[in-house]
Amino acid sequence: MKCWFVFLPIMLLVTWPCCGQKQFTLDDCYQIALENNIAVKQAQNDINSNALDRKTAQYSLLPSLAYSVNHYFSFGKNIDPVTNDFVFERFSGGSTGLDLNLELFSGLKKLNTIKQSAFNLKSAGYAKKRTELEVLSNITLSYARLLLDKEQATIARNNILTTTKTLAIIQEKIKTGRLTKYEHYTFNARLNSEKADLITVLNDSLLALQELKQFLNISYKDYFTIAAIDTSLLADIYNTSIVANEFVESVIQTHPAIKQAQMNEQVARLGVKVAKSSLLPSLSAGGNLVSNYNSNEKVTDGAKIPINQQLNDNLGQNIGISLDIPIFSKKEFINSVKKEKINVSNAQLATKEAENAVINNTLQFINEFNSAKQKYKATLAAWQQNSLSYNLYAEKYKLGQISSVELLTARDILNASAANYLQSKLQLFFRYQLLLLLKAN
Repeated sequence: MKCWFVFLPIMLLVTWPCCGQKQFTLDDCYQIALENNIAVKQAQNDINSNALDRKTAQYSLLPSLAYSVNHYFSFGKNIDPVTNDFVFERFSGGSTGLDLNLELFSGLKKLNTIKQSAFNLKSAGYAKKRTELEVLSNITLSYARLLLDKEQATIARNNILTTTKTLAIIQEKIKTGRLTKYEHYTFNARLNSEKADLITVLNDSLLALQELKQFLNISYKDYFTIAAIDTSLLADIYNTSIVANEFVESVIQTHPAIKQAQMNEQVARLGVKVAKSSLLPSLSAGGNLVSNYNSNEKVTDGAKIPINQQLNDNLGQNIGISLDIPIFSKKEFINSVKKEKINVSNAQLATKEAENAVINNTLQFINEFNSAKQKYKATLAAWQQNSLSYNLYAEKYKLGQISSVELLTARDILNASAANYLQSKLQLFFRYQLLLLLKAN
């Protein structure tokens, strides 16, 4: 599972917030996804299917009982079903029977199949947990992107408002002859650029919102907003120290992807035992009740015998034991055992591969969290310093000591530092949330 923290300038809605809209917290999104997400529902269906397979395997230990009845029409030379003599007549007849069969021994095949189905059921359970973890991780990243966009949209609107006010002042100064149209052209171009940037943000916001709706399995017609993070937690998160080795070891013990691979390995091992059972003798017992009739059957005086009387008179019972000993199967069973052993080897490799993937992803999350801590501190200081610097530039511009280009350059630097700070703040918070998700599983 690879998660890339890619921030895009995205808006939830053109207006933020809007009256009448629902607001979801991150926990709300988690809960909705666990109940509605399509992948999670499919994983639950797999669990239900494996549960039925387990019941089927358990019921296979019981005897089988079947009732049969048939009726047929005979023309020409045939055997009378009652007398077993050849007859040359047209007649109709039939038979009915009740068969009971019980497998006494099959090389423990059925018992091992039951055990195998139990591990398959556990594997399906861990597969669902793995799916939930992946879905919640993706929701976390989407939620972070949307929050970043909310902040960036606010900055964009403030810039447009500031530029618009500045343009109004410039126009008044142009009328009085204190400024030239050069200043107006510069700020007007900047205003149009800022409007274009906001349009891009609003357009991307629709894509991001639909992505989150897809994770939540919510209709595209529904609109909602998301709650802001609790910034008071950032100080505690920043001071949180994570020991990589200890954290990785705890994740390895509980991660559903590893657990699923381990269950699949057990299934493969039992597959070898099931295959070996085909090399052993099988023993079964059975019995049946059977009767037949002929519609033309007559007594000595020529009267037809009623069918119900024939069924009673012709009723037969038998019981028997069957022993099957495999002698030569053209190496079919031997090769089946060898293939199952290969499956065991593949399952072991899959378990190791799952462990490596989990370790790599966990270490990546830890490194990104530690990097986010350092970046948060650095970008906060840069943003604070650039804010002070921009305020000084704004005062100088009012006094006519600097040009409009210098002021806009200072604003660009401030906006860039603000964007970096907002991104690092959300990275810190949500990288920590991803680590919590890993630890919870």
